[in-house]
Parts: sequence; structure tokens; C-alpha cells
Amino acid sequence: MDATSPGLAPTALDRPPLDRNELDENALQASRPEDVAAAAEAYGALVATLEELHEEWRQSVAGRVRASGWQGRAGELATRTIDTTTGRLQSAQRELALVRDTLREAAETFRLARSRCLRQGPYALASAPGSALEEAHRADRATAERLARLAARARDGRALDAAPADTELQRASIPADTLGGLLGRPVVPPQGTSPTRVAAWWRGLDPDQRRELTQAHPQLIGNLDGLPARDRDRANRLLLTRLLDRYEQQASPDRRLLQGLRAIQRRLAAEHGDVLLLGLGDQGQGRGILCFGDPDSADDVAVFVPGFGTELAAVGGGDADRAQRVGSGASAYGQGRTTASMVWLGYDPPPNEGLDPRSLAVAGDRRAREGAVEYGRFLAGLRAARPGPPAHVTAVGHSYGSLLVGLAAQQPGGPVADEVVLVGSPGTGAKRADQLGVGADHVYVGAAECDPVSRLPGGSAVAGRLEAGGVLGAVVSQALKPPDELWFGRDPADASFGARRFKVAPGEARDAFASHSAYFDDSSESLANIARVVAGRGEEITVATGR
Repeated sequence: MDATSPGLAPTALDRPPLDRNELDENALQASRPEDVAAAAEAYGALVATLEELHEEWRQSVAGRVRASGWQGRAGELATRTIDTTTGRLQSAQRELALVRDTLREAAETFRLARSRCLRQGPYALASAPGSALEEAHRADRATAERLARLAARARDGRALDAAPADTELQRASIPADTLGGLLGRPVVPPQGTSPTRVAAWWRGLDPDQRRELTQAHPQLIGNLDGLPARDRDRANRLLLTRLLDRYEQQASPDRRLLQGLRAIQRRLAAEHGDVLLLGLGDQGQGRGILCFGDPDSADDVAVFVPGFGTELAAVGGGDADRAQRVGSGASAYGQGRTTASMVWLGYDPPPNEGLDPRSLAVAGDRRAREGAVEYGRFLAGLRAARPGPPAHVTAVGHSYGSLLVGLAAQQPGGPVADEVVLVGSPGTGAKRADQLGVGADHVYVGAAECDPVSRLPGGSAVAGRLEAGGVLGAVVSQALKPPDELWFGRDPADASFGARRFKVAPGEARDAFASHSAYFDDSSESLANIARVVAGRGEEITVATGR
């Protein structure tokens, strides 16, 4: 394969020599790519903050003005001003993301070049064309030029104009120009590549190429949908070590992220069975996917999405326990069938502000919609990675996670799943179970009578009740006469939705949180019913009548 083959970037041998007076071997060896990576993460934090501010602005200001019906000249001016401000917030966010991504790619390229220069790490024996010094110089120059363009736009105000930001996003990225040349190998497929194509790309690499890319890019390989589970696990365990090293060396690390990473590390060390780390990341509130069993060979696969208030530590703690119980229960019902059961935290759930309708009102469905895209891609990746026939897959959503699962099921093509289980659901955005892509007979719902989340009033109804009786009055009046509409659409437990409702313990009115969290409790009727569905024995659930 030559340098012009698809998937290979131009190599250093294809380019004219450079004057390397600005960068010598000693400077490269003494460089600190980790400082560049730290700067990238600082910009990442700014991007996340702007994203939150933009969403708050959209809901609290822009949305209210648009919904007010304000007309006339003053209304037009107000709307125009709001649109301008919204565009500037979006442009600023994209601009900072460009700086973040530029620094991230530069740090990775410098790290690999230094590794080769020091003759350490996976590239010490690589036969990549061109010298590490020359590639580092090219990366340095490309990074400097791009940052200079971004700084110039920030100074003259173009950074707040949507058009320049979009133009910059279309420019060639640093890794396409330098990293491919440094490796002399196919670069990692870009974000958005279909899992089927990713799987084919990975199968086309030899073992040495896979090892080198895993060592160089664990954060990419470990989270690339379409790759075999054990290859993702190897990359993510390496990434876990690196992330822990980074955060533990920081003077003021993100406490919740660090606790989450440590919880996952402890869980991996404590488990004696087949446990795989299928996803990991420190973006947003943290990302983690922990699987009990091998989804590439299991007969039955359950992918559980937790709900609002979930933090990364739960992936190594309580939510891992829930996934493990589901898998164990399904194995018991499976009559010799093998099971893989996982907790999937591939999105940012709304923060837990208590069982208060305002928690979901503030969150809206944006986080679920964004997560639904990632969840759908992940499920498609599980199928693409399997060497044999597809597994029997069950998508399980709890609380706000059931909204995410429901939205994923309504995407074009539907979910790459056979069953959908919704428990403690505030709605799915669908009016009928047959809109979830698996057939109404394969949609299962569990709703405890004392679970307030499964009785949240519809968004249109709650405003008047809040005005008349406060939050408590809104919830109480809804509980006394529950309609078929919840916060996010039709009540999945209502008979008109058309799903198969199974029995769960009613819970206790005095302990709303426990009632909402008991669906996966050991030896519970709810857990047994979920396990039956995962094992492909949904016809054996204990049936409850719809509301």
C-alpha cells in the first residue's frame, strides 16, 4: 500500500524538506506535550460552560420571548436582537471548540514525535517514513498558523460571526496533515463514520497496526463504535490509567470526575468474572460503559441507560450493580443461553435536584436527544462488531434514561434492538408503543404507583397547577387524577400507549426516592420481569393492567 492509498495521509517523503532551525532534537526531547493537552482541556471546560449558558438562554429568554406572541415593531426588534445574541453564543462556542481541538491534536502529535525521538513507546520500532523531528516541526508550524488565525478573528470580532467559524471548521485538520505522515498508516476514521465502515477498517489492519493505534489513541479506539469489545476494553483500560495520572497530578482536579474514574478502577480490580470497559471519557460530566459478559459472543445483550442525577461514579457503583443483576437474572431464565449486560453512560444526565418537576423542566429533552444519537450509534456498533449472527438485544431505560431510549427508538431506522424496557419513565416523546421501532408487543413498561417521576404532569398542565398550588400542589393534584400525558409525552404505563406493562412493587409514598430507584432491587418482581425480557422470555412476565 502506498502513500496515495485511501485512508493514508501524505507522508513526509511527499513534501519538500523544511528548515528545522526552530526545532532541534534536544528541544523536542525536552518538550512537554502534556501542558498543551492541559490547555486543550481548559478550553474544553469553557466550551462546556458556554453550552450550558446557551441552553439556559435558549429556554429562559429566547424561548419565552418567541412564545409570548409579542408583535409589532418592538416585538420584531426584540426577536432580531435575540437571534443575534443566540448566533454569537453559538459562534463563540464553535470558535473555542476549534482552539480546543487544535491543541488536542497538536499535543498528541508532539507526544508521538517525542516518543520516536526518545526511542520509547510503540513507535520506537515503527517503520514510518520521515523523521519524528520533521513531523514535529510541521505540526508545530501548522498549529501556530491555525492558532494565529483564530486569535486574529477573536481580536477583530469575526469570531462571533457564524460564517467564518463554519469556514474554519471545513479546513483540513492537523492530524490529516501530520499524524498520518508520522504513522505511515491509516488514520483513525473521523467522528460520524458508520460503525459498519469502522468495523471493516479495523478488520483490514494487522495486529501490529492495531496495537500501535491503541497505544497512541486509546481515547479514540476505546470509544469507536464498530470495534470488537475486547479491543475497546484494552484501549479504555489504558485510557483509564492515563486519565487517572492526569487528574491526580492536578492541583484542583474535577472532584466528581476523579471519584468516578477511581470507582471504575476499583470495580475492574474487584471483579473476577468477564467485565469489559467498553467506553470511557472525561468530556462533560464523564462517560463510562461497563459490561458484564462479552457482547460479541453472548446470546442475549442488555444495554441499560440510567437517568437523571447519574454521575460517573455510578458506572463503577450502583448502576454497575443494576446491570450485573439484570445479567445474572437473564442467565438464570436463559436455560443455557449466555448473557452480556452493561450500564451505558454515554451522555450527560440532568443533575439531581430532588424529585421536583423543576429538575426536568430545567433539563428539557436536549440531553436525551443528544444522547439518543450516541446510543443508537453504540447499538449499531455492537451489531457491526459481532463476527457471527446478531445477538438478542434489549434496550433498558430508567427515569430520564427511558426518554433517551425512547427517542433513540424513534430515529430513522429505529433502534438496533429487539426489545425496549422502560421503568420509572417520565415519557418517551412518543404517543404509542408502536412508534418505538420494535413493535408494541416488544415494548415493556414498569411503573411503581408511588414513583412520582412516572406520574409527572404534562408540561402544559403543570404551569397552571404551579401557579395555583406550588410544586407540591402540582404533583398532588396529578397523583389524584393522573392523565395519560406525562412531562415528555404520553404515559408509557397508560393503556392507550399500547405497551406491555409488568408488575412491580408499589413502593412507599413516604419515600419517593426509594420508590423511583427500586426497579432493579435484588429479588424484586420488577427485576425478575426485566430479566425475563432480556432472556427472550417476555411472554412470561407477570402482567399489570395499564392505567
